[in-house]
Amino acid sequence: MTDNLDPLRQLRPDTGPTGDPDDPDLLSRHKAALMASIGDSEATPRTTPAIYPRLAYLDEVAALEYLTRVFGFTERREARMGTGAPDDGMLAWLEFRGGVVMICRADEPVHRVHRIYSPRESDHPTAMMQVSVRDIDAHYARAVREGADITMELEDAFYGSRRYEVTDLEGHRWHFSESLAEIRARAEESQGRGGLGAQPPPERAIGDLRRDRVAPVELAVGDVVPRVGQAGDEAPAGAVDR
Repeated sequence: MTDNLDPLRQLRPDTGPTGDPDDPDLLSRHKAALMASIGDSEATPRTTPAIYPRLAYLDEVAALEYLTRVFGFTERREARMGTGAPDDGMLAWLEFRGGVVMICRADEPVHRVHRIYSPRESDHPTAMMQVSVRDIDAHYARAVREGADITMELEDAFYGSRRYEVTDLEGHRWHFSESLAEIRARAEESQGRGGLGAQPPPERAIGDLRRDRVAPVELAVGDVVPRVGQAGDEAPAGAVDR
């Protein structure tokens, strides 16, 4: 996987013999300093949280495409290392709100040095990524539309969050949530501006998003579907109530 930033990546000051940097912000800081020296405004470099996960994938290029398309993550393009070619594993960092996740190839060096694996190799996930989102219903709708494997339906949890879960293309588990307090506050703010609010959609609307996952109703020979909306109609004996 290459793009027009590859020549710049070859000049990275943090590229070492292991090809496994521990500071994805280094180039960002150099870039910010350069931009600040050119313009009048002060550029602000990106920062990485003190704790962030590293996930291994057998196909890290496909994982990068999936995470950006299905979850709406944004790659730190200047931080990417490697091309993703068979002999050149790729390291990439993806952002979402204030969080960062690093992805890599699940190959022999990663197994030997870091001892991490793709769930496809271990037959089950060993961790879950917890992600806080804004507008959980819209995020859920996007994941469904893009064909995500929903392993927990969208629901209001007893502890005050609206949540759902996804298993990604290689088996890593993702838990997305938004606090009910934030949802109510956003709805009140929208209503105060004369909008329609941001109330969670009714269960029927959520069901409509997932209609492809609902088994069709099959009628046996002789079943009668009752007419609807005519006064005096009575359902015949043996009729199926749909």
